[in-house]
Amino acid sequence: MKRRDFLKTTATGAAVLGAPRLARAQGKTGTARVWGEPGPYGGVGVDAMNEWAQKNAPGLKFAIETLSWTDVYPKLMTDLAAGRPAACISVESPIAFQLMAEGLLEPVDDLVDRIGRTRLISGAKWEYWGAWKGKQYVIPAHHQSHLLVVRTDLLRDAGVTKSPAEWNWNDLLAAAKAIKAKTRQFGLCIALGRTIATDYYVISLLHSAGGRMFDAANKSQVVFDSPAAVETFEFIAELVPTMPPGAVGYTFLDVVDSMAKGQSGMVFYWGRVFGRAAEVDPNVFKTMEAYQHAAHPKTGKRLNWNDFQGWAIPKDNNPYVAEVKQALVHLMTSRDWQIRYAQSLVPNVSPVFQDVAQDPRLTQHPFFQTKRRTIFEYYVEALKHASNSGNELLQGISPLAGIVHGRAIIAQGIQQVVIDKKSPAEAVKWVHAQLEAVRREHIRLVV
Repeated sequence: MKRRDFLKTTATGAAVLGAPRLARAQGKTGTARVWGEPGPYGGVGVDAMNEWAQKNAPGLKFAIETLSWTDVYPKLMTDLAAGRPAACISVESPIAFQLMAEGLLEPVDDLVDRIGRTRLISGAKWEYWGAWKGKQYVIPAHHQSHLLVVRTDLLRDAGVTKSPAEWNWNDLLAAAKAIKAKTRQFGLCIALGRTIATDYYVISLLHSAGGRMFDAANKSQVVFDSPAAVETFEFIAELVPTMPPGAVGYTFLDVVDSMAKGQSGMVFYWGRVFGRAAEVDPNVFKTMEAYQHAAHPKTGKRLNWNDFQGWAIPKDNNPYVAEVKQALVHLMTSRDWQIRYAQSLVPNVSPVFQDVAQDPRLTQHPFFQTKRRTIFEYYVEALKHASNSGNELLQGISPLAGIVHGRAIIAQGIQQVVIDKKSPAEAVKWVHAQLEAVRREHIRLVV
């Protein structure tokens, strides 16, 4: 979608998209549990579901439960065994891919046309959120990418004059070194702890270098051990001296605070870092801007990690499948609720439907007054450079990515370089062997 078309007013103006009439759910009572990561958008979604329930199933209540990504699969297994799974899960695509390949999710093809098969924004496809063997299993909620976030004042103070929009890896490294040398702040901060946050950072750089973990077109054969992976590990090792010493143990919120509290001049992060900075230090917030990632010097790729977060419905022992489906249709076809959802965390939560993106009310959030360019970087431009471990280079789905998520294998590999001082080539071979073990253990999912 072109930037100039993003807020083009439709023929119906700001009219709310009418939801299809839904049959009243008879006799269903109780609490339908909805899982989501920490963040306000899950709560907004549940509020919309409860609006539907009040009119159609007065004895039913939807309730949000927050948990981390790595807890989704083990908790779902435990709750399925106990006969009380969550009624609905808001989850990012690599984990959703594992769940659908395991046969744990309810197909939602019947919802796609009711929600609007042709409503997706340009550059997005339904399968990015979750499709497997010809069936759709996940309803798009939003997309969220981590980008290069910089403090423009520190770049100026460090004498960096080239625009971050034009950087390649060498420029990024030089800027990080200059900030560290010429200001009182660290040059760059990314998470390097034994967490999935580290996986995100390393994998996006790997993809920009042209590397992958699995070959989705060839039964997810492991292809990690490659010159691209070695180069990625070498590049991160070069960046480490510009980072806070604690970065080797950092996870998500440590990176947020490194920027928001004025410790680092640059971070790789999702849009929520802007909200945090606005709360903690408005002076830092004023100087922050987001750009697409620095391009790899040879491939020219500047890929990000895009979560492609969506709504999934556990299938077994779930007494609320029908009610969840109807509540999701209500949420997804109401333009009012979709705008509230997107505005709950600007610019982290990027809208996924064209009619929502074109609604003038979307820009009424105060961040649009000063961060309009940055917001478009997340909402529009990031989709042109999207990737993640579950759909590497958008070349096919591998359900093994969700399993890798829970084990932080990539993070362990990079720690061998930055903590144990092993050579990048040696650490890459170790990661490759671990991925081979994951594939052997779960071969049934990909053959």
